[in-house]
Amino acid sequence: MYNEVEVLLLSEEDVISTGLTMSQCMNLVEEVLKARANGQVLSPSKVFLDMRVISEHQCDADAMPAYVKYIDTCGVKWIGANWENRHKRGLPNVIGIVILNDPESFVPLAIMSANWLTAMRTGAATGLAVRELAKKGSKSLSIIGTGYEAKFQLMAINEVIKLDEVKVFDIDGDAMESFLRNANQMFHAEIIPCKSVKEAVEGTDLVVTVTSSRVPVLDEVTLLDTANLVCSLGTYNELGEKLMRWFNKIIVDTREQTKSEGALADLFAKGLISNGDIYAELGEILTKRKKGRTSDDEKILCVLTGLGCEDVVVANIVYKIAKEKGLGRKFKLF
Repeated sequence: MYNEVEVLLLSEEDVISTGLTMSQCMNLVEEVLKARANGQVLSPSKVFLDMRVISEHQCDADAMPAYVKYIDTCGVKWIGANWENRHKRGLPNVIGIVILNDPESFVPLAIMSANWLTAMRTGAATGLAVRELAKKGSKSLSIIGTGYEAKFQLMAINEVIKLDEVKVFDIDGDAMESFLRNANQMFHAEIIPCKSVKEAVEGTDLVVTVTSSRVPVLDEVTLLDTANLVCSLGTYNELGEKLMRWFNKIIVDTREQTKSEGALADLFAKGLISNGDIYAELGEILTKRKKGRTSDDEKILCVLTGLGCEDVVVANIVYKIAKEKGLGRKFKLF
C-alpha cells in the first residue's frame, strides 16, 4: 500500500484570489532569472506540439518543465492555444495549467490554472526588461496586440516608468475595445486607440508586440525613429527580417529557446542571425555580468519567449498563499 497523497487543485479564480501583486511577481521573476544565470535553475527549452500538422485541430501547445534549486521545487506548465476559441467556443484562446511536484519523491503538490499566472509573469519579465533597457525619461508606449496579455504588460511597465501616453492597436476591434475599457479605469496615462500599426508606433519611446501573428507586424517600413526599445513576446514571428538592421543590441531571455521560438526563430533557421548576434540574456544583465543600455542613442530589441522556471516560482508562491488562505480543494491521488 502506498501512503496517501492529496493534491491541491486551484481554479483560475483561486489563483487570482491569492492577491499576488505585479510588484511581487516582478521580484520573483527577477530572482529566478538571476538564479538561472548563476546555474541554480534547470529550465529546458519548450517542447512544442503542433497538432495542426497531422490533424484538423487548430491547436498548438508547449510543455515547459523546470527545477528551481533555491526553492527546491520542480514543475511543468502545459499551455496551448486555439485562436478561434473565444469566438467559436466561448473559451479563452490560450489555456494552461501548472503542476508542481516535490523533487525528491515527485509527488504532485498542486495543479493550478495558469492563464492569469502566465500573464502576470510575462508582464513581469517585460517590466524588468524596460527597467534595465529603456532610455531614461521614456514616457510613451505603443502596444501592438490588445488581447488578454496586454493589460499585464501595461501593469508591469507602469511599475517602472511613469507613462504619459499609451497608443494601442489590434486587428480585432472587439479586443481593442475591451482593453480600452479596462485600461482607462486602471491607469492614469492617456490611452489612445490607433487605426494601424504605423500610427500606433509613430512618436513612441517604447514598443511592445504581444500578438499571435505568424507574419511580421513590424517591418522595415514601420516608422520606429523615436523608439529606443522594442519588446517582442511569445512564440510567434512578429518582426520583419530587414528590421534587424535597425537594432544595436539584441537581448533575449534564453539563447537556446530563441532559436526555435519567437520573433528570431525564422531568422536563425534561415541563417540570417547567429549566436554571435545575441548580446546577452536578460538574466546576465540583471546579475550585472553584462551592461544593459550604455547610451541614449542605442536601439535595443528584447525578445522574451518565456521560461518554465518563471512559472514554477510564481506557482510556488500561489500554492503557499492558497494553502494559508484555504483556497482550492484537495483530491486524493492514491
